[in-house]
Amino acid sequence: MAKHRQERVSREILRILSTALLEDAKDPRLFDVTITEIGMSGDLSVASIHYLCPESADRKEVQAALVNATPYLRSVIGEEMDLRRVPALKFYYDDAYEKGQQISELLAKLRANGEMGSDEES
Repeated sequence: MAKHRQERVSREILRILSTALLEDAKDPRLFDVTITEIGMSGDLSVASIHYLCPESADRKEVQAALVNATPYLRSVIGEEMDLRRVPALKFYYDDAYEKGQQISELLAKLRANGEMGSDEES
């Protein structure tokens, strides 16, 4: 039951933050930020927010902009959700896509060098 509530709250926060960043962001560093995942602590006091930004963006600047926008984002969550306490927001760059790309490139190099069988071999 608690796990279900965590998932429901994280989905709703994802929707609220995505909309707020898309429609209300005044800081140009946040224009192309995409929220990819939200994890909630067991007591719903902390939301771990994973995000992506364009390769051309300075990640440190985007992180600073998100931290700067935290009070506003928490207020939006508080207005739209019926929670006893609005969770603290912790932002983390989501590097899963980049890691996947690196693995794909490495596998392609291994195949090209003949160090790995082709996909057709089984």
